Amino acid sequence: MAQTAVAVSVSWFIAHDVLGHPQPFFAPIAAAVSLSASDVLRGQRAVQLMSGVALGIVLGTAVEAVAGTSAPAFALAALVAMYGALAFGGGPFGQGLMFVNQTAASAILILALHRPGSGTERLVDALIGGGVVVVIGVLLVPADPHRLLGEATRSLFGELRDALSGLQLEGPASAGDGVDRELAAGQRIHARLAALTQARGTARQVVLIAPRRWKSRASVHRAIARSRHLTLQANAVLSLVRVTRAAVDAGEELPRPLGEAVAELARACDVLAGNGSRDLAIAAATRARNLLDPAQHDGPGYRGPAVYATRACARDLLAAVGPGG
Repeated sequence: MAQTAVAVSVSWFIAHDVLGHPQPFFAPIAAAVSLSASDVLRGQRAVQLMSGVALGIVLGTAVEAVAGTSAPAFALAALVAMYGALAFGGGPFGQGLMFVNQTAASAILILALHRPGSGTERLVDALIGGGVVVVIGVLLVPADPHRLLGEATRSLFGELRDALSGLQLEGPASAGDGVDRELAAGQRIHARLAALTQARGTARQVVLIAPRRWKSRASVHRAIARSRHLTLQANAVLSLVRVTRAAVDAGEELPRPLGEAVAELARACDVLAGNGSRDLAIAAATRARNLLDPAQHDGPGYRGPAVYATRACARDLLAAVGPGG
């Protein structure tokens, strides 16, 4: 937030005091919107904003030349701008709504301001704000990729721990309670997975663009490769929640060590959520996997879906944090 405040001030100074724009409101706004209170995908937001403004100015100028500045012209400008943004917004431009929103807003402002040079001045202001963001938020003070990945990973492990700790292995629950718990757990875990995906994208951009982070490129790429297994582990946990509830509700007999294995997995996730020892987490996950090894036990119960899901949780967790990934 302090970086955002500095970027806002610098953007206004350049546009107003250096270039002499009478009301360069968009330069500081562009800086504030691009940096905001998050260090996730800063460079991408700045590029989306600058390119969206440029496209909006072109489309807004074209609409103004054809339809003027009447009320229907505003509707046409918004429609053309959003369709144009969606048509050109592939790849990183299509992530989120920054590109679409800025394209539409720029096209509308061209009609609303309706004075010679307003489009060019707005484009220059956007370039100033976005350029200041790139200099401050990407080049001078880039995000720490390991911190971003670590925070997102720990948050995900916390949700996985809660889901495993709340797993019901005895006594059928009411259908409504079971479904509500599954839905709530799924929503929380998928939200953490989305945050982890954004952290991975930011880390990848930072080590590619920011000179201060180039030396961390190899270690960051290894961390990103390991973190992909967490997506599999999260899905395995959600599968485990569903299949165990279905088994318990159907009165099936689960293997006795299943509860102990789930507790070990929850313990491993708890250690990792608190940034504890990786060795302790690896040991707990290994015990969970071995407790349900069908090669060491007799009986069909050790080959059921609940066992498979639990072993998948342990295997993916070890792949994510174990030696060598």
